[in-house]
Amino acid sequence: MEETVICRLCFEPVFNFLCVNCLNKTISAWLSSLNNKILNDYESFHLNLLNKFSSEENQEKCIKCRRTTNTVLCPYCYVNEVFWWIFNKDINLAKKFVRLFDFDFLGTGYLPENKIRNFKATIIVDEEKTIESGICEGCGQASVDLKEENGIWLCESCRE
Repeated sequence: MEETVICRLCFEPVFNFLCVNCLNKTISAWLSSLNNKILNDYESFHLNLLNKFSSEENQEKCIKCRRTTNTVLCPYCYVNEVFWWIFNKDINLAKKFVRLFDFDFLGTGYLPENKIRNFKATIIVDEEKTIESGICEGCGQASVDLKEENGIWLCESCRE
């Protein structure tokens, strides 16, 4: 039986695992090209995350570097932690980070015209409503099979 590896932060299953070390290399390269002074702080932050979420019991193989790691965080959780860490350090740098490593952390959507998400729940109901028992509004008799038609509750014989 194959076990499913879960992220140690969000507890969701991790499929096609991309390790935090590969993500770290990409983010470090990006940070060094923009703001070299924050890079040392980021390395400390990264090591702190590794220490906090490492586990000998929970290991996974990276799809990119093919190494097995014992720090299993899904890419979303790791990049989200990095985003909020950068956000607290430098908001302008965080804005640049979001454009490159976008997991829609702020819930604004991916399309430029979607500035704020305003989704409304859609409830799908059958047009035909049923009641188990009651009084038919057509004939006045008790029925166990009432259905609404044109705004009134009818038994089977009145519906025909």
